[in-house]
Amino acid sequence: MAQHSEDQMFQGVIDEIPFISVDYFLDVQSSLALFLSHCHADHMKGLDSHDLYQALQTKPGVFIYCSEKTKQILTEWPTYSKLGRYLKALELNHTIKIDFPGDSCNGNVSTTFCVTTIPSGHCPGSVMFLYEGSFGTILYTGDFRIAKGDCRKLQAFMSNPSRPEYGLKTIDHVYLDCTFCSDSAKIFPSRQISVDVTIALVSNWISKSPEHKVLFSLAGRGFGAEFLFVEVYRRLNIQVHISEFKHKIYKNLTDLRNAISRQHTTSVHACGEGTVSAKKQSLCFKDSEKLLTIRLTTQWHLMEGKNVDHRVVVDEGGIQRVLYSMHSSLEEIQDVVNTLQPHKVTPIAKPNKVSKEKMQELLNCKVILPVNRFRSRENEDYS
Repeated sequence: MAQHSEDQMFQGVIDEIPFISVDYFLDVQSSLALFLSHCHADHMKGLDSHDLYQALQTKPGVFIYCSEKTKQILTEWPTYSKLGRYLKALELNHTIKIDFPGDSCNGNVSTTFCVTTIPSGHCPGSVMFLYEGSFGTILYTGDFRIAKGDCRKLQAFMSNPSRPEYGLKTIDHVYLDCTFCSDSAKIFPSRQISVDVTIALVSNWISKSPEHKVLFSLAGRGFGAEFLFVEVYRRLNIQVHISEFKHKIYKNLTDLRNAISRQHTTSVHACGEGTVSAKKQSLCFKDSEKLLTIRLTTQWHLMEGKNVDHRVVVDEGGIQRVLYSMHSSLEEIQDVVNTLQPHKVTPIAKPNKVSKEKMQELLNCKVILPVNRFRSRENEDYS
């Protein structure tokens, strides 16, 4: 994940729709609807807070809108399971209308708007939200990975899906994942290429003997490598050993349940969460010399300058590092902006060292920084 300072952090504020909060659950007492794009910690701030739970209990009609898969994940996650009754799953690629009666929160004026949920290609359940109403047409991408050229194929952006010749909708404002909006991240290998390389590494290693094992080194409890697990199972007919925490969640996801296992005798493992304990290592891997560690990274390649020729694998002290990005490259970000032609862009995450002016140059679009929820908007220039 790209590093960003607190001032650059998106804090749930959609300027055009001040009565909702997206991917931020602190200080949401005045919000009439909450939206969660996916289950990564930097998009879930306050989701486990007592204040949020109390607000949901005392304000009838306030829900957390998310995808069905995100709802399933949260329902099986002990920290968030109590939110179950307040989670409202939205069907993918389907538009719903949300109505709010007039009250003091929105000036006693009844409010109606539509929201369309669009898969974002980031991790299980991750989605973008397209909001349409009297305020205009606003896209919140959440974190996304969309291949170059695919944005214009998404029906939600078409003026009339049955008449493609009518072109795309006018997008007023995009709240955009700019994690890799940087010259150093211009091109990444496609996810399919990264998976192909990883599958080849796994296959070559475990073919040496039944004792040869592979460990996927993943970051903490994050989600994102599940597509790889499915491909390992589909192509090699090998289940991936995962932690008890992940298994409890994955076993209810139809596209994942066959690809994962709690049997430590399997040849492929992703059972560590952060650091793998010595006890678990001794149980899963009896001979360290027959263990191949594969680390899925992006930042490391960029920081070490290993992406100059877009290579996918780097051998570092026996660790195979595969450039596997869950965020769009600069070229893919530029393609989305060039395709949708929004009037302006607000980065929901961006690299520390990239200025607003540099982003405007890279995106060829007006850029405004996110509003800080805890700072008065009066006399502030966010343009």
